[in-house]
Amino acid sequence: MTPVRIMLFDLDGTLIDSLTDIATSVNRMLAELDRPAVDESAVARFVGDGVRVLVYRALTATEPAHRPPDDNLHADGLALMRKHYSHQMLAATRLYPGVSETLQHFGNKPKAIVTSKETEFTRTIINHLGIAHHFECVVGGDTIPERKPDPRPVLEAIIQLGGSPDEAVMIGDSENDIAAGSRAGARTCGVTYGFRSAEQLKLAAPDFTIDQFASLTTLFE
Repeated sequence: MTPVRIMLFDLDGTLIDSLTDIATSVNRMLAELDRPAVDESAVARFVGDGVRVLVYRALTATEPAHRPPDDNLHADGLALMRKHYSHQMLAATRLYPGVSETLQHFGNKPKAIVTSKETEFTRTIINHLGIAHHFECVVGGDTIPERKPDPRPVLEAIIQLGGSPDEAVMIGDSENDIAAGSRAGARTCGVTYGFRSAEQLKLAAPDFTIDQFASLTTLFE
């Protein structure tokens, strides 16, 4: 097994299955703007770069000529998305199998969440799902100006945990997670059960790949 001292986790598609609630909120936003609905597979492709980009992609995809939204429409969509998600985010979102037990297994290691989701939403969800106590810090999409795949969110979490990149592993389901971790100088572990396909994840070239969360216990000590 590989020794690591610090464990960093993406949220959506890694710790939690939140796609249904995100898609429901996106479609309620689109309905208020007289746009057609999109399916969950499309929303999964839109997710990963924060709510602003999510709304931008959804509005672009539902415009007949795929023209991007102007600033006013984007702002309206963003406000509606935040409104709907604030009411919807706990409805169907669940932990992936093995998350609670595996976090408990690594109870002696400093852990952080590094996500593009806004911090307030992140903390609400992890409190509701009963895992907040496992994490010493949360670096959200609004914690610092940069977001994954920039390495700085990963480095910020490592600094807050009092460590160095060579002691850390970044675990996530997307290319952005793997790129951010790698650029920060940390080890990387991709999960294949999230919002990206195994083929997409393979192209990102993580150091490790797992098909279920509990497999972390066989990789790291």
